[in-house]
Amino acid sequence: MKKKIVKVALAFAMTLSLVGLGSQQVSAKDETETITVGISPDYKPYESLTKKNKMVGFDIDMVSHFQKYLSEEEGHTVKFKYKKMDFDNIITQINGGQVDVGISGFTYSKKRKVEWSDPYTKTGQVAIVAADSDMSSVDDLKDKKLVAQTGSTGEEAAKEQSSDTTGLKDVQDIMNAIKANQYDAAVVDSAVAKEYASSGEYKVLDGSLKDEKNYIVAKKGNKKMIKKINKAIKEFKSSDDYQKLCDKYGVLPLDD
Repeated sequence: MKKKIVKVALAFAMTLSLVGLGSQQVSAKDETETITVGISPDYKPYESLTKKNKMVGFDIDMVSHFQKYLSEEEGHTVKFKYKKMDFDNIITQINGGQVDVGISGFTYSKKRKVEWSDPYTKTGQVAIVAADSDMSSVDDLKDKKLVAQTGSTGEEAAKEQSSDTTGLKDVQDIMNAIKANQYDAAVVDSAVAKEYASSGEYKVLDGSLKDEKNYIVAKKGNKKMIKKINKAIKEFKSSDDYQKLCDKYGVLPLDD
């Protein structure tokens, strides 16, 4: 009888042990990996805020697909968590370890000491003016009073055209200033210019100041993160969703 009791006790203990092990496996399997994203939601159609303070745009939808791809690839839940900030602070926050990546319509500049992902869309820097402006081409920008987003490649392109260039942090402030005739022209991303011109209050000048591509950035040396991001970009670009989102937001897809 005692032997039987001992056997039952041992079997019960083993059952508890297996249950405990099973809980650990489920916990490990359901572990959530969070990737923090530095973003400046003032760059429609890439990212902007609705009246209810909800972030929308091409990059936001793209990242939703990234979460699905990476969760399947990594075998656990991968989530992207946004941290809103001024565009010119994103690189500083990345290099300081406050965020993992920057996704905010980034274009390549050798001045930015970061790791660069593979490109995911085509773009370019163009000039936009008030609808009643007498300027028609980027050739008219020489020595004009220009404005661009602080820290952007648009600011670099504007300075190449005129020494009278001002940097502002928020694109909406830039466009309001153009409408109020505080500046002759603004230099912004082509998709952004197209979005604002659709209102009829602005027009895009003929010609491009710089042909570019959009990238995601991470801290210099964090190649593991960029490798992960590149997997998601590759999957995204090969999907039907890629062209659908490009069409939806008026963003130019890559040819490859």
